[in-house]
Amino acid sequence: MRKKYSILVFGLIVMALLQTLTAQTVFRGKILDEETKVPVGGVKIGITDQGVGVVTSSNGLFNYRKYHQTIGNASRLRISAPGYETIELRGDNIRGLFNKSSKIYLTKTNEVVATKSFEDQKNIKIFWDASLSSDRRDFKKEWGFIDAYFEELGEVNVTFVVFNEKILSTKRHTINKDISVLKKEVEGLVYQGTTSYDILTTGNTDAVLLFSDGEAVLGQWEGDRDIPFYSVSSQSRANHNYLRSLASFTSGSYVNLSEASIAESIDQIKRGVLFKDKNVAISSSFNGIVKTSIGPIQGASITIKGDLEEFLSKSDGSFTVPAEVGDVLQIRYLGMHPKEMLVEDKETLLVEMTPIDELLKEVVITGKRAKSKETSDTGFGERSKDQVGVSVNTITSADIRPNAQYLADIIRGRFAGVQVSGFGSEAVFTIRGGNSPKPAVWVVDGALYEQTPNFVDPQNVASISILKSIQASSRYGSIASGGAFIVKTKAFITIGDDGEIVDTALVTGNDYTEQVAQLNLEALKPNYVKQIQDIEGLDKQFERYQNLSKANTTNAAFFIDMALYFQPLDREKAKVIRSRLVEVAQKNPKVLRVAAYLYESAGEYDNALKLYERITSIVPREAQSYRDLAKAYEEAGFYDKALELYINMLGEQILGVDFSGLDKPLGHELLHLVSLHKDKINTQRLPEDWLLNSYSLDLRMVLEWSDREAPFEFQFVNPNKKYFKWNHTLFDNKERLEAEVKSGFQTEEFVIDDAPHGLWIVNIEYLGEETFTTVPPYLKYTIYRDYGTSKERKDVKVIKLTSDIGKAQLDEFLL
Repeated sequence: MRKKYSILVFGLIVMALLQTLTAQTVFRGKILDEETKVPVGGVKIGITDQGVGVVTSSNGLFNYRKYHQTIGNASRLRISAPGYETIELRGDNIRGLFNKSSKIYLTKTNEVVATKSFEDQKNIKIFWDASLSSDRRDFKKEWGFIDAYFEELGEVNVTFVVFNEKILSTKRHTINKDISVLKKEVEGLVYQGTTSYDILTTGNTDAVLLFSDGEAVLGQWEGDRDIPFYSVSSQSRANHNYLRSLASFTSGSYVNLSEASIAESIDQIKRGVLFKDKNVAISSSFNGIVKTSIGPIQGASITIKGDLEEFLSKSDGSFTVPAEVGDVLQIRYLGMHPKEMLVEDKETLLVEMTPIDELLKEVVITGKRAKSKETSDTGFGERSKDQVGVSVNTITSADIRPNAQYLADIIRGRFAGVQVSGFGSEAVFTIRGGNSPKPAVWVVDGALYEQTPNFVDPQNVASISILKSIQASSRYGSIASGGAFIVKTKAFITIGDDGEIVDTALVTGNDYTEQVAQLNLEALKPNYVKQIQDIEGLDKQFERYQNLSKANTTNAAFFIDMALYFQPLDREKAKVIRSRLVEVAQKNPKVLRVAAYLYESAGEYDNALKLYERITSIVPREAQSYRDLAKAYEEAGFYDKALELYINMLGEQILGVDFSGLDKPLGHELLHLVSLHKDKINTQRLPEDWLLNSYSLDLRMVLEWSDREAPFEFQFVNPNKKYFKWNHTLFDNKERLEAEVKSGFQTEEFVIDDAPHGLWIVNIEYLGEETFTTVPPYLKYTIYRDYGTSKERKDVKVIKLTSDIGKAQLDEFLL
């Protein structure tokens, strides 16, 4: 039998690793003149592959925070200032600064660095953003600025670069105040796709003019810090902070044409002012509070109807949205009725949310008194006995006598209101408390039985709880009107006493007798996809898509469905649609996550990595973001960065983020990284015990879903026709869903190793209903065969979860 590896060893390994490895890129300090000990302002501090860095204040202070960035082999910390020697650090020397406040001393140099004044700039490069969102710019203002800029300079050489996520054109011109030739470069230009700054190179240039909204979704700028950037935007809702920091880091200037006039902006540049430090103008913004009858809600999702940008409420329930009077806000939170509110001319919007039903309300609302450490599996998730709020009693394995042979031996006399008639396998169980004459049902590890499950070994019982008639029928329907016994067995424990992984697929007693039809993706296609299918020729189909897209500008599902349709037919057309999706949803992490799924399924791991970096920067407190990023690092070939991030997560070294809900998948993925790529990582950073001679799993299934509230049931059946079910619903797995919301994760894995050979079946059932949300949930299903070996194979499916799915066969495979 193959040796197996327990996740329990990770704690010891991580403790050893932390001797030489610390957390994500976060450090702060003060820069001083080595001789005079006087603080030095305007010092640039940045890491070569982490984009825009920071600049010290006038008192020499800096705070460098890149929660979503890690240090790799190519990383170099560079600290530079005019008149001082540049400091460069690498690898462990950089990590030595993490989470510390450091004093760093600069040494003066006799070398004089020549800086060109505004009037001396003779070689100019213009980067013109042609992405979809840039079409909303004020063209009159921006061309007016360019005209005034070159009017001041006289004759100059200009390199005009048009780009979105790729370079569209590069033309060189000599300009002497007349900019008409530049305007011709963008005549008839179609603004489409998303933006990437990491494709831009400055070259031999005196200054750069960047015309963009600052939202570089597919890659941040990583160029020369010594060439001044004049970042220009005319959009009030541009990413002003990024454009301002880019100008500051390059000793350039930020021109916010939505706030300043053209004359003010030119004067600002001529005087060498870094940027106008005014408050960013927002057309209108409204504040609000989300609450229930017992207090504020943190993490509620607020969107403006018709817009994909998502905002989250803070710990006190407060939020701010850039809305106008007449806009409609959509508010959602786990277990609460979705709500729509009209924005009216009020100082503060008060959003009061209510539980989905009274039963849920009883479970959600918890008392303020001291909580018991005992827990009960209520059928709505395992809860502290003090938190249950419904009529429930529980016994655990500690209450079970070692000589108990039947369920009757466990239950008789242990529950108030429960009568046991007869003995052994002939016993009959009745739960009093309702008007129904029906017998109680049994729910064993999520599977419902009308007859007593005598196959259950009492010594394998982890806990038994009872639900009386009202609560049981609310959850399980009229069949449970006589109440329910909820049995959790020890078969669900994934780590045995000997430290070995227990095969969670081999659950006893669950006989599979259903006939489930295969998932018919063709039948599930929306009407707009079926319309396109009826057109002859891919080019004409794509033309039809383009026409339909004009009426679906903020319909994320439309672009996802279209990308899925074109992917097997024309990869280039699918790529164009994916970039449109990314640009449309550039500030919505749920949709960006689906876009990353699409890139991964298409094998475009570099773009998936850029999206995961983007998501992590938007939601840096969510555990899922870092896990996805680490996995993307490995797939894109950045093995040292992946290693560092995995260890940071398993060691709980990323401040303010809880990874306990992802321990199991993180452990397997770290073992996978070391097993396959140990020759590509710095093994000296690993303890010897970690360099395993072999590691493999027969089969590993991973589920990821875009929306943590998505209710579904996952089931797989082994060749012996025994099945295992995993529920992702508020009623069945409430504690899990609450943990997902609190810590921010949405992944589950299932490992099948040394298991029966033959045909395995995988089923999926979506249990939700369509609501007003503009973004339906999507499921990514990944199956790995021979996981962790050179023979590993991987298949990925991305599926929209809708009520039309019902229960369907998602996959079948031979093991």
